[in-house]
Amino acid sequence: MKLKELISRARTCRRFKGEHQLSSEILADLVDHARLSASARNKQVLRFVTIADKDTCEAMNALVVMGGSLTPEQRAKADQHPGGFIVIVGPENLDEFAVIDIGIAAQSINLAACEAGLACCMIGAVKKNEAAALLGLPKDMQVKLVLALGEPDEVRRLVERRDDGSLTYYRDENDEHCVPKISLEEAVIIRK
Repeated sequence: MKLKELISRARTCRRFKGEHQLSSEILADLVDHARLSASARNKQVLRFVTIADKDTCEAMNALVVMGGSLTPEQRAKADQHPGGFIVIVGPENLDEFAVIDIGIAAQSINLAACEAGLACCMIGAVKKNEAAALLGLPKDMQVKLVLALGEPDEVRRLVERRDDGSLTYYRDENDEHCVPKISLEEAVIIRK
């Protein structure tokens, strides 16, 4: 598969096949993609926590919100929770370059998951202090981003901007997850 197709297919997923638990080995392999990715100034300050244990997954699931723009009825049901998590952690005061590394690492994991037939949801809406306590993080490390992973249980697709101009994701009449994207003409503001 070409990279552009992989990027187009690697859409955020919020409903997973809950019976499909991911192994520690699968999660570690996904982290390895992030480890090998670019790092600003090659500082490599980020660290990762993998969660494959079902009870810990459920505890983490209770600390995150997936799909803040969706109604409660449109969000995942109890049997559609992720099969595992990867938590990106780092020191409290990351410089602006290290913050970029969070996005690079998350996208690398997302693309690797998609390539493996899995799906990912990058979650910023997390109770970070409670998550740090759940994971037993050292005091000098903080939760930066949570990635929910698993086998997808929903159709996700790219669509054009809505008629009202909105870019908010939504579920259509077929309960498919639609992600509006701006056009290439809107994205490229200057061509010289």
